[in-house]
Amino acid sequence: MRQLFLKILNCVARFFQRLFGVRVDEKPTTASKTESSLAPLAFAEPELELASAEPPQYRKRNSLFTYRERMFYKTLIEEVGDEYQIFTKVRLGDVVYLANETANRKFHNNQIFCKHLDFVVCEIETYKPLAAIELDDSSHNRLSRQDSDEFKERVCKDTGLLLLRFEVQQTYPKGDVGTRIRSKLQK
Repeated sequence: MRQLFLKILNCVARFFQRLFGVRVDEKPTTASKTESSLAPLAFAEPELELASAEPPQYRKRNSLFTYRERMFYKTLIEEVGDEYQIFTKVRLGDVVYLANETANRKFHNNQIFCKHLDFVVCEIETYKPLAAIELDDSSHNRLSRQDSDEFKERVCKDTGLLLLRFEVQQTYPKGDVGTRIRSKLQK
């Protein structure tokens, strides 16, 4: 019953976030004279107190990539690796930046620094980002993932960064990935 309540509360929080454009888990801040006197709504999830008193124990991963990411990366390198620099798992905040002083600047910076792009295609000499690539698997059907995908698409569109989406496949037809990337970059 408690889990159902938490899920409903989380859905309501996301609804208010989309409706008002504010994070609903933020604590209200005191409004300055130039700001509206209405502070953002505050809905905090109750603490579950499941944290351990033990210090964190970190482990090294066996691979930087999942099997599907590795297969796609190999295809990318084979098809466009001699024309472009290809970087993997790049933080969105390393490709775009917040150019103005907004209310909740920390929140907006966290939005771009806590998300990553699967692959970034750059010019060879200048490392100028030309396109971002997202490799979509079934996890992109989850609501939380859809919110993240929508955010990435909006930021890429607003900044003029081309965002390409590829569906995960068992194998990629020879030349297909490279042809698609080249044709989008030449437009």
